[in-house]
Amino acid sequence: MNSTLPHLQHSSTTSYLAGISPGSSKSLMSGICRASVQQIPRGFTLVEIAIAVFIIALLLGSILVPLTTQVEQRQVSETQKMLEDIKEALIGHAVAKGYLPCTDKTSGATTGPNDTPNDGVEDINTVTGVCISSAAGNVPWQTLGLGAADPWGNRFRYRVDTNYSRRSPATPFNVISAAGLVVCSTWAGCPGTSSVRLTPISPDGAVAVIISHGRNGLGAISAQTSALNPTPSTFDETGNYSGGPFVSRTHSPVGSTAGEFDDIVTWLGKYTLFNRMVAAGKLP
Repeated sequence: MNSTLPHLQHSSTTSYLAGISPGSSKSLMSGICRASVQQIPRGFTLVEIAIAVFIIALLLGSILVPLTTQVEQRQVSETQKMLEDIKEALIGHAVAKGYLPCTDKTSGATTGPNDTPNDGVEDINTVTGVCISSAAGNVPWQTLGLGAADPWGNRFRYRVDTNYSRRSPATPFNVISAAGLVVCSTWAGCPGTSSVRLTPISPDGAVAVIISHGRNGLGAISAQTSALNPTPSTFDETGNYSGGPFVSRTHSPVGSTAGEFDDIVTWLGKYTLFNRMVAAGKLP
């Protein structure tokens, strides 16, 4: 039987006697144990781990920065659409009622449902037909049936020319009514603010201006607390916060020569309003 399986006999001997040479003092058992021991792999060194962490950090940084930029761009685009929706709602209000709504005031005493700060309802003196406040305030989102806040959780600021918010018994506006709100590319260049005179972006005047105070929210009213956020320190953003002259320009970061600016501004020109009201048969 053994002579018919010489290969198995040789293989078995080689396997069990691995590492034992003739005349060696090693026992058969020690040779077998040494053959069965496997080498344990070494771990990473601290230097290798540090390099790996550094590479991962670089990769994450390169991914997160574009994602942050994309989120900001999406928020700006969303805000611009919301501002256009507000402008269309103002036009629709004027077409339906013959006048623009008053602001929702941001502070002061409450004297009734038509004179309550930060409730989203226009504040109007129904006896005189004139807005309770001529200053800038909140967009009256409840009156217009719109959302209450921009993507950063703040109210939209709104100012309306008093000529265009009057209603009976006061005299409503007509095609010869003047529009006194001005939008410029810089606060210093707006009429009445310095010796420099630049042509306003709205040379024929604006009847209403709507503003989102952007990501920094400086000068805005918080939609959650109805409290005033910290006020801006640059002239351009201060003009938008204080009610004019208003500024609409390219955004610039903190520390730039032009000063920090991230407000998003739109306005309703009087001729745009006239055109829509004439088309609707509301003006001659």
